[in-house]
Amino acid sequence: MRLSRSTIVAPVPGGDQVLLVQPLTGQAALLGAPEVNALRALEGGAGLPGALQEATLREAAFVVDTDEEDRALLERARAEWAAEAVHSPTQLVVVPSFGCNLACTYCYQEVFDPSASALMPPEVVEAFFAYVDAHHAGETPRPYVTLFGGEPLRDTPAHHDRIGRFLRGAAARGLELAVVTNGHDLEAFLPALAAGPVKEVQVTLDGPRSVHDARRPHSSGRGSFDRIVAGVDALVAAAIPVNLRVVADRRNLAALPELAELAAAKGWLDLPASRFRTQVGRNYELFGCASRQRREDLFDRVELWAGYLELAEAHPILRRFHAPRFHGIGHLAETGELPAPNFDACPATKKEWAFGPDGRLYGCTATVGHPAHVLGRFHPGIERDDEAVAAWRRRSTLTIARCEGCSAAAVCGGGCGAIAWDRDGTPLAPDCRPVAELYGLGARYYGLGA
Repeated sequence: MRLSRSTIVAPVPGGDQVLLVQPLTGQAALLGAPEVNALRALEGGAGLPGALQEATLREAAFVVDTDEEDRALLERARAEWAAEAVHSPTQLVVVPSFGCNLACTYCYQEVFDPSASALMPPEVVEAFFAYVDAHHAGETPRPYVTLFGGEPLRDTPAHHDRIGRFLRGAAARGLELAVVTNGHDLEAFLPALAAGPVKEVQVTLDGPRSVHDARRPHSSGRGSFDRIVAGVDALVAAAIPVNLRVVADRRNLAALPELAELAAAKGWLDLPASRFRTQVGRNYELFGCASRQRREDLFDRVELWAGYLELAEAHPILRRFHAPRFHGIGHLAETGELPAPNFDACPATKKEWAFGPDGRLYGCTATVGHPAHVLGRFHPGIERDDEAVAAWRRRSTLTIARCEGCSAAAVCGGGCGAIAWDRDGTPLAPDCRPVAELYGLGARYYGLGA
């Protein structure tokens, strides 16, 4: 008898408790460090301490006897995952233009060709929907469209025309439409968005006014904070679902409690999750470091969430503002169950496609606009590089050699394929995640066992 190869051992910071997780069966247990050390010693022939119940450990699959048992666990979980994966909707990300009216200090798109700021012509909008009709018409569940940028909502007659075309085209096909916007010109688009079919609008606020405006000023140099807050208020008043995003690094994390207080004062935090939710995203390098960004200001994942945990312990308002996921520990705290295993965290060309303003086709949000990641065209005419598409479609922890034997593979899912490609020149490489460390932070954040 020994610990299963897929059992994850996660020390909980600030004490001697350890979270034991078996992601393939969805089981978790808090044990003391001496008990976990005893479990680790089983492989060397040590006996099981009397305080630990063998039947319970076996039922959860924390322990097994043979490699064959481990393989059977893995094969069963993979089969269940594959059966469920087909039921998630495909996201069709459209970039009407890479042009933008903000001058964010950390913009990863600043290296793109300036000519890409041109707005998608009407005939390319029509070509996008023709592609949808040709490749996604029969999908169940129905795919959804996400407008991305650059900035899709700019208050010009041409932008209003294109947004109207996207809204009408989506509605005619029974598709919902999401918008990722900086929020500066949001109010001008409220009548069109309120008419639907809008799934949600994602808006970024990086902190209170002084912090946000230093990071995300208007291209003229003016602040953008007040207009964005007014836009969020308008979305709330129109009952359009809001996804409020924060891009966090060492320069703004400490200001999050003040932003949370603002959200509470506005009444945003009193809304149901179907109307208002938040996400805190880590500022990181994608295809290089932005010219006005310093690498030393960036967190790794453990640093970010350890910092958020410390802030939340000092400022409880943060617990109302955002509920971190910690790779499923948030779900465990809320429901008593771990989420299902995930053997593929990269949706590119499987459950996500991206469409550039000039008719080029890409695999995902992270790669859209990057010349090395063009997978074909949807205008003029439809062309796909089947060999390149196949390389992305093959990607999962089942095909990434370095994921084999990793206990975290069923949680990490291999990470981001675009980041892996940028580092290793192939999507068939891992973007590893610190799963055990985040499990431990999550157990402390949510007070598991307290």
